[in-house]
Amino acid sequence: MNAAEAPVLGDAEWNRYRARVVAALTDVEADMQQRGYGLSSEGLTLEVAERLPVGVATVEDFQVLEALVKALRPIAREAVRATREDHGGQFALLLV
Repeated sequence: MNAAEAPVLGDAEWNRYRARVVAALTDVEADMQQRGYGLSSEGLTLEVAERLPVGVATVEDFQVLEALVKALRPIAREAVRATREDHGGQFALLLV
């Protein structure tokens, strides 16, 4: 499935798709923080696309996924912060 064909707000699969994007985004954020790297929104979008079965074959696909990544990034950062706080600074990184 390409990003432009992904569920949108109001679709029956929207919540599940959004949760998968948040999970992938959280993994990327945690990985980058552990390594001391930062990513632009473009790089982050491509990393998320790799972790999801979502294609970014066209400019429209990329723009759709990038907009979602930008909107969900604060949620992912909060999840990383909360996990670090709950585990005393430790974050388990699961490599797939």
